[in-house]
Amino acid sequence: MKGMIELLVFLFVLMFLAWCANIYRHIRAGGWKGFTAVVDIVGALVIAGMTAALALPLIK
Repeated sequence: MKGMIELLVFLFVLMFLAWCANIYRHIRAGGWKGFTAVVDIVGALVIAGMTAALALPLIK
């Protein structure tokens, strides 16, 4: 079970990094306003929260 949780944490970290790269691309393109900005920020917070929730069992 521990190995699967470690794999999920790794995949969530990769997804978070890809999401951040997408946010950077939106900012550089100049189209980071309104709905796009809200979705980018909320998505990053959700992914970070899921990563933290999955990492908690590994700490114990």
